[in-house]
Amino acid sequence: MVYLNPGGFNFGSENLDGYGISLVVFGVAYSLVLYAACIYLWFQRHHPVVKMRKVGLMLLSVLVIHVFCFMVFTVYTMNGAWPCSVEFWAMNLYLPIGIGLWQAQNQQLLIVSRQQTQMITSTKTYKPLLPPRGRGFGSSSYWVSRFMLWYRSISTQGMYEGFILIGIIIQFTVSMVVYNISRKFNHYGIVSHHTSPGLCRRGWEWAPSVVWQFLWNFLFGPYLLWRIRMIRDIYNWRLQTIIAVVAGLLGTPVWLAAVYTDKFGPVNKYWLPAMWFVPGMMAMEIVTLAFPIYQIVKHKRAARETNRVLAEFDDKRLASSHDSITVGDSVATGSLKSKRSGKMYSMESLDECLAGNHDSLQVYASCMELNGENIIFLTRVIAFRQACQQAFQRSCSSSDNFRRARNDMFRLALSIFITLVHARTASYPINIESQVYNHLDAIFGPATAQVATCKSLSRTSSLGTTASITPWDDPEALSPVNSPAEGAPAFSMRTLTKSQPKNVSESNGSSEHIVGITEQEVDGSGSLIGETEHDYPLEGFQVPGDFDDHVFDAAFQSIRYMVWSETWQRFMVWRQTPGNESVSRAT
Repeated sequence: MVYLNPGGFNFGSENLDGYGISLVVFGVAYSLVLYAACIYLWFQRHHPVVKMRKVGLMLLSVLVIHVFCFMVFTVYTMNGAWPCSVEFWAMNLYLPIGIGLWQAQNQQLLIVSRQQTQMITSTKTYKPLLPPRGRGFGSSSYWVSRFMLWYRSISTQGMYEGFILIGIIIQFTVSMVVYNISRKFNHYGIVSHHTSPGLCRRGWEWAPSVVWQFLWNFLFGPYLLWRIRMIRDIYNWRLQTIIAVVAGLLGTPVWLAAVYTDKFGPVNKYWLPAMWFVPGMMAMEIVTLAFPIYQIVKHKRAARETNRVLAEFDDKRLASSHDSITVGDSVATGSLKSKRSGKMYSMESLDECLAGNHDSLQVYASCMELNGENIIFLTRVIAFRQACQQAFQRSCSSSDNFRRARNDMFRLALSIFITLVHARTASYPINIESQVYNHLDAIFGPATAQVATCKSLSRTSSLGTTASITPWDDPEALSPVNSPAEGAPAFSMRTLTKSQPKNVSESNGSSEHIVGITEQEVDGSGSLIGETEHDYPLEGFQVPGDFDDHVFDAAFQSIRYMVWSETWQRFMVWRQTPGNESVSRAT
């Protein structure tokens, strides 16, 4: 029979009974599992299904919350060995800061869903780059421009994190004031009086520690659930948020009852008031880590299944005497089978959708898989290839027209790179191999640094909601950039003059900014109809010799295969589900 101290938590010697030892063992074992999950997620933070979750902030919130949980696991065993002031700061720092950080990262689903929806109608947006600081600490103009850039380009997530930071500062300030004015924690206070260790853990001083927890569980959390009620993502992210919010509802009311009423006295001997927070927080930690890990494992298992099916198909094709068989024919006859879906749809069907009406696929990818940037990239590269073909065919009559068409095509390709590929300017960069990215960065990197720099901030006249950073405002203020490959053949961009672009989209309210270039038809001379010479501040820029109409081929093939093996298969299954077929047709 397990020994249980009849006195329970009574501020005596350590409670090394069976219950106390079990709490510590469970806390240590749970901590080891949680740390292992955190380490696994950190190494998988670039995986496509979790990179949108802001893994760093997610893990930080979980770890801060867990510090509080582990201390609670040891309180009964320590039996009052923790000083009252230590428990006060644990309640006033780890608990509210952990909840605040977790609240900030939990907004990511709503933010990602909104931005993906905005990408459907506004694909020419990018995040500006900071200008080089120069030597030393940086000039005053640098820091002024940096502040202006932050003020104008701050995203919804950044604003929310800013509010959380302000709340954390307020929480710390209030806690510091309460700690210093109360005689329960020091001898120089001006209110309350010295009490016993038990009474020290009761009183008005402890109420501010749960304000944030109360607001999150009964105000911000339910409001967030109402705002994401229409989201139907395939990652069960919405379900994760619902479980976490509902699980935390019990903690604060029961803690208040346990601290400020005497009827909980017998219960408090073995289940201390702070322990009422633990079940909800453990649920928050578990769902925050378990759902992404499950999605990673599921994604990898599906990828292995796809590779196995393709390998089997290749073996059958090599063994077959019919050399004319293709993947599309095999899929059409049902010979390319997958255990998880029964049949894999052909690559040709995806190509046909991308070349035609792909609106339903775009909506599905943006709203349910939250990776609409892949479809946007594929369709824009297809349009880029068509524009290149038309431009070069119509400009082959003279070298001037060919050079003019090549310059226009470079600007068009640069728009794709800045808005969808570059790691620092794209809102959601596509997931391509490092060698493919490095090749594109070598071609477009110098032009990106020149276009996306925020030096033009000094030329802006207002900070209104519709203002946007326009890199074409002052091309004379930007220094020329030479060709990235010394000695390589290059074509000079024509001199640009200061002018306002004809078409500037309105700001979408996020940290993204408008790139003034559109995919338009090409006239007989090889120029883009409707475009001026002032869309980009590329005065003196040398178009790299490696640039041609096949510059995106490697990235296109990589994204195309990923979309075909994952998004396209799930989309076709979803579209054939009763009730969804009509929706996809309407889209």
